[in-house]
Amino acid sequence: MKALVTGSGGFLGRHVVHALLGHGHAVRAVLRPASGDPPPEWKGRAEIVRADLRAPASEELFDGVDVLVHLAATMSGSAEAAFAGTVVSTEKLCETMLRTGSTRRVVLASSFSVYDWTAPKRALTEETPIEPKPYDRDGYAVMKIWQERVVRRLAAEQGWTLTVLRPGFIYGPAWPEVGGAGISLKKLFLVVSPFSSLPLTHVENCAQAFAVAAEKGLAGTFNIIDDESITAWRYAGKFLSHSGAIRIPVPYWLGLGVAYSAQCVSRILFPPSGGKLPAFLVPQRYRARFRPLEFPNRRAKETLGWSSKPFFDSARALT
Repeated sequence: MKALVTGSGGFLGRHVVHALLGHGHAVRAVLRPASGDPPPEWKGRAEIVRADLRAPASEELFDGVDVLVHLAATMSGSAEAAFAGTVVSTEKLCETMLRTGSTRRVVLASSFSVYDWTAPKRALTEETPIEPKPYDRDGYAVMKIWQERVVRRLAAEQGWTLTVLRPGFIYGPAWPEVGGAGISLKKLFLVVSPFSSLPLTHVENCAQAFAVAAEKGLAGTFNIIDDESITAWRYAGKFLSHSGAIRIPVPYWLGLGVAYSAQCVSRILFPPSGGKLPAFLVPQRYRARFRPLEFPNRRAKETLGWSSKPFFDSARALT
């Protein structure tokens, strides 16, 4: 099998390329023109292509490719630049794939951010509805929802096999901070809903999910969450172990009440826009970041045959 992997230079992308190579597959890894050198272990094993996906891609990009593993997304810059780098680039890439006609399988990296976090009563699953008002959330949620829409529409029209993976908070070496662990206030760290389990997946486990999904070629949507149960309090303790910051537990409903109060005051003081509040004081964003729920991963395990390893207490957890 030959996989075309976009976003190969990113935190997850590097591990996905490594996982695919480890499974014995051929990889064409797409890197941004301005990104750094690829890992030395890719030399002689992965084909490296430099491309700006915001521009129309060459059809040669798909030569001999069995599956597109699309991880690329723009996480920085203005909202317009991020949208172009994520949604517009996805549209152009899929149009190129359509023209070639030879590649008919896609594995798309989505996110838990697409979900309507007000909908679940107890557990967030693949059946949880998509956020109906993404523009009340944040730019990342908007981008990922639109990205899914673009790929789902084309896959339905063209009969492509589409596998959508929605990881929770991805953590690992060089990426220890996850938003759901709490709120950093210099020497204080507010751990919201401290004794609820976080929807975590270690980057190596997550990468294996993409490799397995690319191999299986099964259509569907799958949440990627490790079996290992880690509370926000425990995660923050490890993440902050060398910082000297003090953990302060904050009950979820207390924080949500503060967010609603701040929003109300802001609307009174700054009509009609309501002003601009920090993300954790916007109730919709606060809820999507901290709401304590159950996060089952049964579908990914039973359908894809994916499994996760316990990493949190290992040397490879955060370093």
